[in-house]
Amino acid sequence: MKNVNKVVTASIVFSFFLFLTSAAYSQSTLNCQLCHSNQKSSWMMSRHSNTQKDIADELSANWVGQAPDSVIHGSQAEDCVGCHAPTAVSVNGGMTETQVMSTFFTTVSGKYTAVTDTVNSTQWPSVYCTTCHNVPSNHPTTMPTQMIFNSQTASYDSVQNVSALCGNCHGNLHFADTDHQLYNAWQESKHGHGGQADIAGELSANDVGATPAEVINDEDCIGCHAPTSVQLNGGITEAQALGMFFSVDANGQFTSATAPIDTMHWTNVACNTCHDPHNPDTLSYYNSATKSYQVMSSSDELCGQCHGNLRFPGTDHLSYNISQGTGGVNVSNQVTMPGAKCIDCHMHKNDIDGSNTKNYAGHSWNIFVEESDGSITASCTTCHAAMTADSANTVITSWQNQFAALDSTAEALVCAADTVLENPNATHQDSVNAAEAVANMTYAESDESGGFHNHKYSVALFNDAIAKAQTVTGVKVPFKVVPAQFSLNQNYPNPFNPSTRIQYTLSTSGYTVLKVYDVLGREVSTLVDEVQHAGLHTVTFNASTLPSGVYLYKVTSGTNSSVKKMLLLK
Repeated sequence: MKNVNKVVTASIVFSFFLFLTSAAYSQSTLNCQLCHSNQKSSWMMSRHSNTQKDIADELSANWVGQAPDSVIHGSQAEDCVGCHAPTAVSVNGGMTETQVMSTFFTTVSGKYTAVTDTVNSTQWPSVYCTTCHNVPSNHPTTMPTQMIFNSQTASYDSVQNVSALCGNCHGNLHFADTDHQLYNAWQESKHGHGGQADIAGELSANDVGATPAEVINDEDCIGCHAPTSVQLNGGITEAQALGMFFSVDANGQFTSATAPIDTMHWTNVACNTCHDPHNPDTLSYYNSATKSYQVMSSSDELCGQCHGNLRFPGTDHLSYNISQGTGGVNVSNQVTMPGAKCIDCHMHKNDIDGSNTKNYAGHSWNIFVEESDGSITASCTTCHAAMTADSANTVITSWQNQFAALDSTAEALVCAADTVLENPNATHQDSVNAAEAVANMTYAESDESGGFHNHKYSVALFNDAIAKAQTVTGVKVPFKVVPAQFSLNQNYPNPFNPSTRIQYTLSTSGYTVLKVYDVLGREVSTLVDEVQHAGLHTVTFNASTLPSGVYLYKVTSGTNSSVKKMLLLK
């Protein structure tokens, strides 16, 4: 009965509210659900359609004794209307936000109480269709525009893209001091930046002479790096999207100089890749080939579409598969962290008000989150109470060092086995062992965590590859396990504000210096100046006192030296 009443109420609001908004804002008088019944049904299942009770609970818990105007304009103001029901200001011929708070929530003598509750709910619009769609009066001749309704100005504000639309309430684009910062965290992540440059690098290196259609048929970059880009310009194909965002020559082919273009409209892995805008609470994946949403049975299944082979069986991004602990050739299945889901580590959020861990709600996808006071929190501590962020980092670093060492050993032995196979005396069993060694080694390497996602299984895969390659080569004792080669990784996130992490690997222990310089070569910070052991090292660089711009970071250890650029955007 409760759900029936909700549907009836929403239908009343649907027609009544459109009438009011059409009068006040020259919008269409058409009832949206007549043509968009599926979207309406989805919306009815989401929290966007039921926001009034949330505000009532907040008022009765935290605003007792306060007047409606205090909520909107007081020293501790939280403009509930601005995000929970912005179009409510159009009800009753037009109201202020303060009047909305008085109209829809009970007070006693003009003050909220511990029993403040909802009232006039049939007129409450929640986060309505016209919150995010400016529907012109001559629709459908003219199509709606994606905009955000601003309850403070009672008018529409333009937005750059879908993610920015979400960022008005799920980020600080509209309310600078909000503690809902999912959009901000997304911007820091690889989902929110860097994907276009990565694809351009791939195209210019490996797809010279190919057309966008040929690339899509071979390796569908759009499908994971920017699936919602096919919604642009009224709807385009994946090949058209690739041609829209990356330069080609006069023959329509990629070249060694191919670079990103039209970066303003590049969607990245946008909010609506994993959230159906009309029902964002249901885990969904946007399939760029079918231009439709697929409901996922679990968060792991959602991640596995692109970080595994669930969407593209031939992909070499297999973190999801490694985490599942299956797929090796004649290697027993096993899991390092039974029961742990992708989001347990990568979308951890605590309950501490004001902490970045809570504000970001996991949308930076970082295991380690830097708090405003400079301290670091780690998702590992949720299950491992005795751990600290530092000790967790030590464990992860040791796993990654072992992974790198085993990888180096396996690579050397597999290369040696290839040489043996060139000998006409090589047996069929040699070929079988060599093939299995390659399969298990490359499978382990396809996990992009460097051995963290399922360390026991990764080690088992490498050990099996080493053993089988040894059988082919005739080597009776294991190769000496050595660290990976000296290297300096690209900082992450990049661009960043105000902090970023710099990782580098030392092949031998030695005196190490890591410094940061501005573009004129002036030193701005010394991050490391000490003897360090061989292996992987991670350093956090805080640039809160520096202006926006390009900076260089350089690591020197013994005779080895490397330098890279990073971008600070404030």
